[in-house]
Amino acid sequence: MPSRRRGSRPSSRPGAVFLNDPLTGRMAELQQVQPYQARKEYLCPGCNQEIRPGVGHVVVVPLGGADLRRHWHRPCLERASKHGL
Repeated sequence: MPSRRRGSRPSSRPGAVFLNDPLTGRMAELQQVQPYQARKEYLCPGCNQEIRPGVGHVVVVPLGGADLRRHWHRPCLERASKHGL
């Protein structure tokens, strides 16, 4: 599981969760995507498999680099956070 630090960085979202992005090494915000919110297909950088519409997952958004956000399967992010890619 990613390291959770609540309130350690400024955010407009109360209760935001932060972690070190396994891809960039930068501080990032972790956002949960519920299945009903998942409307597009994405490629998970942890396993290089697709995340299909309707599948809940997480998004890692580097602070100051929203264009670098990546959609992950939660288990892939947990594995990458613990063991690296």
